[in-house]
Amino acid sequence: MKAVLKQYSTLLKTLGFMIMLSVLIITLLKTQSPKEKRTEITYSIEVVKENGNWLYKVYRDDLLYIKQEYVPAVYGKQRFASKNDANQVAQLVLNKLQKQQLPLITKEELIACKIAFQPL
Repeated sequence: MKAVLKQYSTLLKTLGFMIMLSVLIITLLKTQSPKEKRTEITYSIEVVKENGNWLYKVYRDDLLYIKQEYVPAVYGKQRFASKNDANQVAQLVLNKLQKQQLPLITKEELIACKIAFQPL
């Protein structure tokens, strides 16, 4: 009888160990998926005229991400001179975001795109 109880006890310990090991493996597999599914971020731009001034808006997944009312990288609050200027800067920003870069614009980029602004 003692031998049967000892075998039963050993069987229960082994079974318990296997269950614990299985739970551990499943937990690790769930938390360490090798390639987590990353949803693609989409950006879009809109150039609009508000209160008589041109500006651009950048949307990230259809949510407003950036609203730029003034020419970036220049001194003071200088408005965009035209729809084309606002659109060109918006395109620069969009290209940088799509390349996963910071959407910072430099004076050199403004000059290269012939964006109108007053240097001070």
